[in-house]
Amino acid sequence: MANFKVLESYARSYVKDKYIAEDIASEAMWKMWHLGADLQHITSIEFYLMRTIKNKCLNYLRIRQAEYVGHEELGDYQFLDHLNPEDIFISNENVMEIEEAIAKLPAKTQKAFLLVKDENYSYKDAAEMMGISIKTVDRHIQIAIQKLWVALKKKK
Repeated sequence: MANFKVLESYARSYVKDKYIAEDIASEAMWKMWHLGADLQHITSIEFYLMRTIKNKCLNYLRIRQAEYVGHEELGDYQFLDHLNPEDIFISNENVMEIEEAIAKLPAKTQKAFLLVKDENYSYKDAAEMMGISIKTVDRHIQIAIQKLWVALKKKK
């Protein structure tokens, strides 16, 4: 377990989230475990694991760049005081477009997206709630972000 903690802290140095780092470290160990005969071709397992974790972290960060924040989380921030009524209407219209786009997502993709992005559950918790793997949750999030991006891009 001590080695796992090293991998987890290495992942946390990239993603800054304990639970995501734990998921990434677990996925790296799982991937190595399932290499089978190909494991013999790896000259340095430590280097392999560190490289795997680095790549998984960078992929995670790339996907998470466009992060959804629900309008409930924004609340009544002061920046709204500086907007005129027309700007506020346009802002509310954008929120409605995002919510409509989310409503059009496939059911499981929508559920995974809302659990992770709106309710702030970790991928692991969302996977347990939905009865699917963490990788499947990750894929649902990727699909949701891609579809939302396309839907919102068309509106502009």
